[in-house]
Amino acid sequence: MEKVGKDVVRFQVGDRVTADANLPCGTCYYCIRGEVQFCENNRAYGQSLNGGFAQLVAVDESLVYKVPDSVSLRAASMTELVGCVYNCMERCNFKYGSEVLILGGASGNLIAQMVKSSNAATVVVVDCVASKLERLKPVGVKTILADKDDPEVHEAVLREQYPHGFDYIIDTTANPKLISRSLYLLKRGGTFVNYGFQNNVKVAEQVQIDMKLFVTRQLSYLGTTFQHFKFPQTLKAMEEKRVDPELAISEIRPLDDFFECMDKVLYDPETVKIVLEPNGSSEGM
Repeated sequence: MEKVGKDVVRFQVGDRVTADANLPCGTCYYCIRGEVQFCENNRAYGQSLNGGFAQLVAVDESLVYKVPDSVSLRAASMTELVGCVYNCMERCNFKYGSEVLILGGASGNLIAQMVKSSNAATVVVVDCVASKLERLKPVGVKTILADKDDPEVHEAVLREQYPHGFDYIIDTTANPKLISRSLYLLKRGGTFVNYGFQNNVKVAEQVQIDMKLFVTRQLSYLGTTFQHFKFPQTLKAMEEKRVDPELAISEIRPLDDFFECMDKVLYDPETVKIVLEPNGSSEGM
């Protein structure tokens, strides 16, 4: 915390803090129903408001949270993303002993960690990049390397090892063809969770769903959106070591490398998440 306004009461200069990016209006139809995640006039730092790709950013006090002493600033920089995963966990509400398949090892890294600490008994992650799966070794989940050109390869392995399928499948890839194929890996009564999505809806390919499959097997298709006001729970999960965001950080770079890092995120399949530091190294902080 570099500076505080005259009316700020919860913080002081020098505090280790992180901030939510979303600022709901508080007055629209959904906000007054307590459903702020659906706010019709939501403003977001980094989108409609000046964001964090700067040396300093001014944020409303209501969105600021103290970082626990045992949580690094680098981990805390991922709180918003981990909060989205926390929201996903609440939406899933896994039954005890559930078997869960996660498609994709980027955001899937954080999802796998939180599923591992949930009621689920089995957690399997599939990705076509070996290095992303390697990052999950400390978590103790099962990983399967996929052939991006031939999904039948990993599907055959999954069917052999889990002949009845999975209670939940969580997709982080937003790959329409993979989603359509993976529905057949659900157990009867299973739930498919749509976590990832394509931003450019004008060119996004539509997901093809066999509705007869959903009716005859009584399947469910669940959407999970961004987090709102989940920072306290998320920071608590980090403090209790239920999730380590640093396992999903592939590089720490200075803010001056912004454009190079954006290219890496877009075009380098080995890249997971890059943290940009605006004011020198935060190592050990």
